[in-house]
Amino acid sequence: MKVTLNDIAKLAKVSPSTVSRAITNNPKISSETREKVFKIMRELNYHPNMIARSLANRSSRIIGVIIPSLAEKAFKHPFFPEVLSGINSIAHKNKYNILIANVSSLDEEKQTLNQFALGGITEGIILLASRVNDPSVTELLRLKFPFVVIGKPENEDQVNWVDNNNFTIGYELTEHLLEQGHSKIAFLGVSSNYMVTLERLNGYKKAFCERGLPLDERLIVESKFIEDNGYDLMTELFARGVTLSGIIAGDDLLAFGALKFLNERGIKVPEDMAVAGFNNVPLANYSSPSLTSVEIHAFSLGAKAFELLLNAINSDCMGYNRTIVPAELVIRDSTLIK
Repeated sequence: MKVTLNDIAKLAKVSPSTVSRAITNNPKISSETREKVFKIMRELNYHPNMIARSLANRSSRIIGVIIPSLAEKAFKHPFFPEVLSGINSIAHKNKYNILIANVSSLDEEKQTLNQFALGGITEGIILLASRVNDPSVTELLRLKFPFVVIGKPENEDQVNWVDNNNFTIGYELTEHLLEQGHSKIAFLGVSSNYMVTLERLNGYKKAFCERGLPLDERLIVESKFIEDNGYDLMTELFARGVTLSGIIAGDDLLAFGALKFLNERGIKVPEDMAVAGFNNVPLANYSSPSLTSVEIHAFSLGAKAFELLLNAINSDCMGYNRTIVPAELVIRDSTLIK
C-alpha cells in the first residue's frame, strides 16, 4: 500500500501542510515537530515526490550540465569526471541535483537547452566547454536563463564563466622548454573551435615572439578537441618532415600518444625529445618517463562554476561574474635532462 503525505500527518498528529513545511525545512516548523515527521517518514519508508513539489514551488533544485561531445569520448577523459565531481560537491551541499546531458550535434544541443530552460526541468545550466561563436551561449542569453560556462567565452563581459588563465600557462610551459634549450617546439592538438586550445596556443606564440625566435607554422598540428589521439597527430607531424626537439601537447592524453609514438621509433625522452602536456591527470606521474604537465584543478573549476551559477539563480539584478582558478606548472622527467 502506497504511503501518502496524509498518512504521515495522521500519525504525527499534525496537518498535511505542517508535514509539507517540515519536508521543505520551513523555519516556522519547530525542530521537535520536524524530527517527529522525519522519524515517521523513515519508519514508513516514505519519500516525497520531488517532481510534484518542484512544480508546486516552481523550484526544481536541479541544474543542467551539458557536455558538447559524445558520451563515450567525454567520460573516458579524466577532465570531465573530475569537473563533474567539483560541481556535484557544491550542489550536494546546497541540496541541488545535477542532470547531465551529452550531445553530439548542434541541433541536439539546442533542443536540450530549450528543454532544460523552458521546460521547467532545471533552474540553471553549466556548459562544460567554451567554443568560438558558441550558439548555446547565444541561445541562453536570448532566453535570459541563468548559466555558467567553464572556459573563457568570446563575449566574456556578458557571460558568467570560470577558467584558468590558459594564455599564461601556455606561455609558461613554452618558456620552460625554451629554457631547456629547445627552439623547435611543436604544439600538438589545437582546435580552432575551442577557446581553451586557442588561448594556450597564443601563449605558446607569445613566448617565441618575446625571444625573437622564428615560429614554424608546420609545427602546429590541429585536432578535433578530445576526439583525436596523440599517436595519429604525431604521425601527421613527422610526415611534414620538420625538425624539432620538443613537443607541447594540448592535453596529457595526447602527450601519452606522443610518448608511445616516440618510444616505438627509438626516440628517447627527454634526451632526444622533450614532451609536455596539460591537465596533470593522475597517470602523468606514473608514465615512463613521468610527464611534465600543468595542473588546472578541474575539481575547483567545477566547484566554482556551481557557486557562480547559484549566485546567478538567487540574484535579483543582472550582472556577470568570472573566476580564474590558478594553474601550476608541474615539471617532471619528460622535459628535464639529468
